[in-house]
Amino acid sequence: MDSLKAVALPDNSDIIVELQVEQKRRDRFLFLVLCGIVVFLTPLVVLVGMNLGLSLLVSVVAVIGLTAVIARWPLAGLFVIAGCVVFIDQAPLITPVFTDTLYVYSWPTSLEGLIERPIGFLFLFILFVMICRRIVTRKTILRGGALIVPFLLFFLCLVGGAAYGYLTGGSLKVIVVELRPFVYLFESYLIAYNLVARKSHVRIFFWFVIVGAGVKALQGIYIYLKLHGQLGDSTLMSHEESFFFIGLLLLVILLSLHTHYRPQLIAALTVLPFVVVTLILNDRRADYVAFLLGLGAAWTLMFVTMRQARKLLSVVLFVCLALGGGYVALFANSTSGIGLPAHALISVFNPAATDQRNADSNQYRTTENFDLKYTVEHNNLLFGLGFGKPYLQPIPLTTVFPDIAAADLYYAYVPHNNIYWVWMRLGAVGFLAFWYLIGSIIVRGSLIARQLRDRYLQMIAIYVVCMTIMEIVVAYADYQLFFFRNVICIGLLAGILMRLPELDKGEAES
Repeated sequence: MDSLKAVALPDNSDIIVELQVEQKRRDRFLFLVLCGIVVFLTPLVVLVGMNLGLSLLVSVVAVIGLTAVIARWPLAGLFVIAGCVVFIDQAPLITPVFTDTLYVYSWPTSLEGLIERPIGFLFLFILFVMICRRIVTRKTILRGGALIVPFLLFFLCLVGGAAYGYLTGGSLKVIVVELRPFVYLFESYLIAYNLVARKSHVRIFFWFVIVGAGVKALQGIYIYLKLHGQLGDSTLMSHEESFFFIGLLLLVILLSLHTHYRPQLIAALTVLPFVVVTLILNDRRADYVAFLLGLGAAWTLMFVTMRQARKLLSVVLFVCLALGGGYVALFANSTSGIGLPAHALISVFNPAATDQRNADSNQYRTTENFDLKYTVEHNNLLFGLGFGKPYLQPIPLTTVFPDIAAADLYYAYVPHNNIYWVWMRLGAVGFLAFWYLIGSIIVRGSLIARQLRDRYLQMIAIYVVCMTIMEIVVAYADYQLFFFRNVICIGLLAGILMRLPELDKGEAES
């Protein structure tokens, strides 16, 4: 009878032990997260108070609230980063619009000198939470995906360039400033690759892209009206803003020709007129060239992946070439609002046809590129100059722009041409590693686009490839690898790109 009772009564000891182990895991995770809040985010408490003029107590509550959300749902951190990229300006604008006065990419004067920026602390905290959760659940700490080898090779070259620069007299402060964008590129890739797990996550991200472009376009129009069109030699908005505007134009075209996802197509078409107006007002010549090359890449990938639409794509190409060629020929010498893009394109390839402002810009960049090539030729061809040291100026840039030192604190370290910047700093070895990384994104993205069955995800793969190409084009002319918003955006897109095959498989199985 006793033996029958022993069999009938379940033994709960194993369940109790398992619950105790699970509770210990949760306790360890909570402890690690609290440590992360103290270590990484304490400076942000003061920052929130400075941004919003709140009391320290309210600032603490706001920061802890944000960190609690990210600790519970790390995916929220990805969307916080996306919001920072598309909404918040990296530097103050000529007319304040609130988003340009938030300390996200820099510190107020009283807090300058910290080795990391606010956005950097956010990156570190998100990565910290992700690692803690994976340690507690006994999973792989972080996954790197197919791009991890190119990233690590390039990162190794960056470390070597920093060490060589420091040992040969480079400024530690300048080294940190120069390396920071590339660190953010890698961190944003890791965050996106490890957090994006569903197709809905990708769609939410692109809602940020669409709404962000619309908000920034409206802000640009507000600035223009506020100044009554009197900009002088200043640009309407930050230089990198035009990159996000052409990204929206590209997205509209892809949504129209490739994937008719109506909610986002309607939203993108709604903000399109404002984006076009502000893009023209911002007048960044390199972005027009980048957009044309991006369109060419998009058309090629659509032609390869959409066999049933090749006739339509051929007709669209013929019509666009005819209309575009006619527009450029008609407005090549026009300075009217409708003719500015055509005039800007002509000025890129024919400096004699440009106005004085663009002529001065061309002369400065020509001199800068000459100095960069001279620096490459007169330093270690394999390993470059290293970071933290001013590049050689056989033709001083002050002969072209006497006040450049006041306008740009790092003009002797970071040139407009960021492609030559990488070459000059890292030499042939690092330059090859850089192109290996960029080429891997483009080539793998093109292959992924051909393999995907889900039309929306296929469109995203094409978009990422084209955005990467456009980023390289604008980086050849205008600091676009040095601007945080650009490199973070490309890092996030690269992480999303590498997740698309798994998401596509999940969609097929469901």
